[in-house]
Amino acid sequence: MRQLLNSDMEFLVESDFIYLPLLLDPAIENEVQNLLRPGKPVENPGHPESKTIITHKDRQFVKALSIHSILENYEVINAYDYKNRRKEFLTKYQLTREVDDILLDDTLKTIIFQVMPYFVRKNRGLQRKKLQDEDILDLIAEKIDIPEKYYKEAQTFRHVEHLKTVLTGLENKKQTFKPPGNGLLATHQLRDWFHEAIHAKILAKEHDRLTKALQIRLQFSQAKPEHAATLLYIADTGSMEIDGFGFARKNAYKGAYFVYKRIGEYVLKDYYARSYLFPACRVAVSTYTPFRPFVMEKYKHPFLLRHKSGQDICMKHFAPSSEFTAENAIRVLEEGLTALRYGYNARRRNGYHSLDRTWVHIPTIDFEDYRM
Repeated sequence: MRQLLNSDMEFLVESDFIYLPLLLDPAIENEVQNLLRPGKPVENPGHPESKTIITHKDRQFVKALSIHSILENYEVINAYDYKNRRKEFLTKYQLTREVDDILLDDTLKTIIFQVMPYFVRKNRGLQRKKLQDEDILDLIAEKIDIPEKYYKEAQTFRHVEHLKTVLTGLENKKQTFKPPGNGLLATHQLRDWFHEAIHAKILAKEHDRLTKALQIRLQFSQAKPEHAATLLYIADTGSMEIDGFGFARKNAYKGAYFVYKRIGEYVLKDYYARSYLFPACRVAVSTYTPFRPFVMEKYKHPFLLRHKSGQDICMKHFAPSSEFTAENAIRVLEEGLTALRYGYNARRRNGYHSLDRTWVHIPTIDFEDYRM
């Protein structure tokens, strides 16, 4: 697309499609004449109003690109250019920091406000009181040393007047997508129109995001400054750990996280009742499929096929969930932790490997270095 817009050819626009000029070649000319002869259909069944070949001022043009499709998918077609144009737009309106994403991220809210309270206790007493959202944010602030800069930013975060002003400015400049008129267009004309259309698309998309952000900020305008500071800290770092429970943002997928629970050292016994001390590790589940428990560190265990990181835990009757919910995440973590600590049966030697060496000549993982 970039090469097309930087060329010096003329385009024909007809019915929201871009037509490219056909080369003056005898073979192409014969093929065109065959297509245009009486009784030969040249219309696109999917778009009966747009023809495959159009003759305009004694020149033939062939249908090439859908204008609507290019605009809708430009973020994928040319991610680099779209990212730069979006950055320019956000910089212009001083919106480069997406501090509201954490409040719009349902997955992260599920982790913090529903999964974490199950594994982290505010009080050491026997009674487990259900924590409210404010209690959870207080707990995070108590457990984690949040840098001072987030408390300063929280003051701005809670003031919504600036955001209202920005939204009003965007509303006044809001554009609607209007395809270019039918007819011949020079490259620079199509390029200028295309850049304006991309700008309008970005503006509309950011306007919707900021409208949602304003609604959420209005809800938090009366909240404690330390709560806003806590949320800003989590949004920036994308990770947190309290009392062995934590989560970390996955770089490969936007809005996806690893949710984990640490397990301390534990002892397993082999067929001969000899003890093996296994090191601590983190059992995790991804918020992006598959929803199976795995060990984050490089680790070996009878229920792990190899000695490496990121391995799924082998559980014979485990049925993975089809969606990420708080209940499913808790169940997956609990079953993974239980499998490592209590799932190995020394008599049956279940799993991929046996703790004690057997006479079966199959390559296996050795656990002699864990012997106590």
